[in-house]
Amino acid sequence: MYYEHALTNRLGNRDNNQDRCAVVEHGKAVLLLLADGMGGHARGELAAQVFINSLTRQFEAQRLPIRSPRGFLRAAITQAHQQIVESGLKQNPPVRPRTTGIACLVQSGHACWAHVGDSRLYLIRNRRVLFRTRDHSHVSELIEQGMITEEEAGRHPLRNFVSRSLGGESEAPEPTIEQESMLKAGDILILCSDGLWSALPEKRLSELASQPDLANLTEQLASEAEYQSYPHSDNISIVTFRWLSTAKQKNGGGQGTYDQIVDNEPGAETSTSGGNRLNQVFRNLASLRRR
Repeated sequence: MYYEHALTNRLGNRDNNQDRCAVVEHGKAVLLLLADGMGGHARGELAAQVFINSLTRQFEAQRLPIRSPRGFLRAAITQAHQQIVESGLKQNPPVRPRTTGIACLVQSGHACWAHVGDSRLYLIRNRRVLFRTRDHSHVSELIEQGMITEEEAGRHPLRNFVSRSLGGESEAPEPTIEQESMLKAGDILILCSDGLWSALPEKRLSELASQPDLANLTEQLASEAEYQSYPHSDNISIVTFRWLSTAKQKNGGGQGTYDQIVDNEPGAETSTSGGNRLNQVFRNLASLRRR
């Protein structure tokens, strides 16, 4: 697989950072993780860290390829919930920490993701948001019922209340798990906490996603979110992942840049105004991860 990734985690204007994120590489598969500990409950950072640790251990113990990505994500998130509850009860005094969580498995050119709460995943293709997860929140339910608009949701008094979370009570929440999606060359996945998406509109995310340097993109997203929400910026966590190709370079080596990837995916196009297909051969051995 050919891909690249980046991540960032910022404190914002808060005293405590309760966000956690990670990119875990295992054989020819990758697991993208992000959790946002809930500040209204004790030790949200503990819940977020346990989520990351638990999913990482379970993923690294898997035999590849994972035959049922959806089954794996469901079982792994359920187990993470149980471990968060247990970790809280071991504290002195015992606490009931909570967190949101999102996990995305990428293998064999396909992505499958699952989430609980209002941490989001965006799939961006050709400078537009092709898909985004729907929050488990009260305002999201009101939007779906047609009672408020997306714009009104940003000002709603219940905008920070989620309807599902990991940890807290003993019963595991039901994650929303999407069907596997085939990735096309140039696709970008963005996992983020509400510190990002509440500060930047989707249009801005898709505009910035056209940048060729994924690390710069990630830092710019975080910087703009901090600026737009100052002096009340939340913790900001972002994981970005760009799918490049499943093809091997014919003339040896296994690396190339975003603009130089061979297009073996039907229908994949660049995000330039001319819509040229990604048909340039690898020339610069630079930024690509090969697994």
